[in-house]
Parts: sequence; C-alpha cells; structure tokens
Amino acid sequence: MSNAAPHSPSLPIDMPEPYGSTRIVQTKSSNSAFPPPPDIEPLPDETSARSSQATPPKGGAIGAFIHGVHMLSKVCGAASAAMFTIAMLIICQLVYMRYVLNASTVWQTEAVIFLMIGATLVGLPYVQMIRGHVNVDLLPMYLKRSNRKILAVIILLFGLAISGLFGFYGIELVIESYNGGWRSETVWGVALWKPYSALPIGFCLLFLQFLADFLGLVTNRTLPFDIPEDAA
Repeated sequence: MSNAAPHSPSLPIDMPEPYGSTRIVQTKSSNSAFPPPPDIEPLPDETSARSSQATPPKGGAIGAFIHGVHMLSKVCGAASAAMFTIAMLIICQLVYMRYVLNASTVWQTEAVIFLMIGATLVGLPYVQMIRGHVNVDLLPMYLKRSNRKILAVIILLFGLAISGLFGFYGIELVIESYNGGWRSETVWGVALWKPYSALPIGFCLLFLQFLADFLGLVTNRTLPFDIPEDAA
C-alpha cells in the first residue's frame, strides 16, 4: 500500500489580469458596508464638498435689499446694452447720410459720443455685480481665509467711498448745468444736464451695488473675491 497523500489541485497564484480589463470605479449606487478594495476610486464626500462652500442665510431685510439692488443692476445692464445698440445704429445712419446721400450730419456724432459715455457709466453696477471688472486675485489666493475677508472688506469700503464721492459731485454737476442752462457748443446745442445725468445715475447705483456686496460679505452670503474657502 502506498502512504502518499491524495493529490490536491494547486491554486493559481498571481494570475495576470485578462486582456482589456478596466478598473472598477465606485458608483453612487454602491451601498456596501465593507470598505472598497484598493483598486476602487472612492467618490468625494458630498457633505464635505458642500461644507467647504458658504451657506448663506436667505430672506430678511438684507436679503430683500440685495435682491432689489441686483434687479436694478440688471436693468442698468440692459439699458447700457440698448444704448450701445442705438449708438451703432446711429453710426450706420451717419455713414449712409455722409457717403451715400452726400448730406451733412448735425446731431449724429455728438449723440454717439454721449451714448457711449452714458452706456459706460450706467453699466458700472451691472459689471460690478457679475465681477466683470479687471481683477488680480494673486494676493487674495495666498492669504488665509480671515485675512482674505479683511482685504475684501477694505476694498469694498474704498469702492463705497469713491462711488459715493463721484455720485455726490455728479448730482451737483447736473443741478448746476440745469440751473445755468448749459448747452453744447454745436449746431445741435443739446442741454448738457441730460448727458451729465448718466454720471450720478451710474455711480449712485454703483454705490448701492458695492453696499449690497458689502452686506453680503459680512453676513456670509458671499465669499471674499468669490474664491472657495478650500483654495490655496
């Protein structure tokens, strides 16, 4: 009799992966209580992702004020776009009159100048609302979150001071030109208080937009410089 142990089949060790195999990626439908194996990429935690962003309080008098200012800024943006469009149409009419009909122009050049300047001034609050101004955020990116907020508050205070100053003296200019009957020294002779009114309108509404941004920042409705809190 033979005392040899019964033969047992050997298990494969370090078998290569089949050709064309792909990595397994964890999906949201995976509810297993066991931790994923090492070759599975874990999904980011949605709760921690949301907590890294600001959770602004909604409603209240401050929220209503910010919403109202944003609506005014959007109206200013639409008015500015309309003024640019009208200016372009007037330029086309001017070219047609001068080079096709060989007729003289009286009011077109001056109207285009006033419309372009007015569109720039009236569009200031809208550009501030959408953060369309030139912004260099290198310094805020390297600051800590608390220092970044302090810097944003200081900049908004400077913006409030400058826009308030221009708005105040713009109102004085409009009143003075209206009482003095100022007119442009051209054939058209437009009353200057009309184009001058774009100066106080634009800067006063820009002041309100800066104030809305300031209130949104101090009440944690917005982030400083719109930079995420987990940014470097």
